Amino acid sequence: MAGNVKARLKQDGTLLTVGEFEENGIANVSQRESGHAITATNIFSDEFDEFTLKSLGVSGGSIQLNGTSQKLDIAGSGDFSFESGNFTIEGWFYFIGSPTIPYMRLWCFENMDNVEVYGTTIYYWNGGSPLNSGANCVVPNAWYHIALVRNNGQSRVYVNGVEKILDTSPGTSSNSRALTIGGEISNNIDSAAGQGTGSLDGYLNGYVTQFRIVKGTAVYTGNFSPNSLTPITAIPNTVLLLTVPDSPNMTVDTSGTSKSVTNTGSATYSSNTPLTIAYNGAMKQLKTGTLQVGNEFDEYTGIV
Repeated sequence: MAGNVKARLKQDGTLLTVGEFEENGIANVSQRESGHAITATNIFSDEFDEFTLKSLGVSGGSIQLNGTSQKLDIAGSGDFSFESGNFTIEGWFYFIGSPTIPYMRLWCFENMDNVEVYGTTIYYWNGGSPLNSGANCVVPNAWYHIALVRNNGQSRVYVNGVEKILDTSPGTSSNSRALTIGGEISNNIDSAAGQGTGSLDGYLNGYVTQFRIVKGTAVYTGNFSPNSLTPITAIPNTVLLLTVPDSPNMTVDTSGTSKSVTNTGSATYSSNTPLTIAYNGAMKQLKTGTLQVGNEFDEYTGIV
């Protein structure tokens, strides 16, 4: 039987799997089967007709920001006062172009824990000396999962689940501070990239979705694989969550704290998303090893 098997079937017939599996018995899938084994050459011991994958649902979308005047503002809250404790700030971001001046602010508090992009480099402002990932960390026109995590007195910035910045002496945030996503709270905030203050507004030109803040918990304590199959959820201690499920609810906080999110500059909803859409698709495996598909499908996990 199959257990915790991930597979991606491309429309050209290529079958990619994560983890070895022995038989094609997949739970909770409508299919005609008799436990046909798969050999090392990926040829089934017998022909079976077809099975249909169940849809995994709608993936939602993202908030599109124009890079000049649009951002999301959340009023000051004690939920954003992390002091010296653990926390996690994360989201999916898509950059249009490689910003120099102005840089792109991913999120910005009043005093620290700010992350931005300058060129192809990620910068982190800890309230003291800015730290950076080094060049060629990100490229334009691609989705990235970016997370800032403090765990046991150390802060790390992960890009697509890989540690890129380590801060062994992060500052302490104790005030009830405001938050801006995709821009700056004011033009009096220094750029972590060393570009100063004033007219450098730091607006994000691109998209953001699946933005979550968890106070008191280091969600990630080492390198990880971001989940691009399903939307993130409000785990315990979540204080802000923007999953952007559709246009009417794109700025609705579903963390349970019901924070008001101001759409400054009238950012718009986009169907552009990093999340995989899995949908119904039929597959037929012939005894010769030929794989016929009625539709390409992205991923499916069979759990017994």
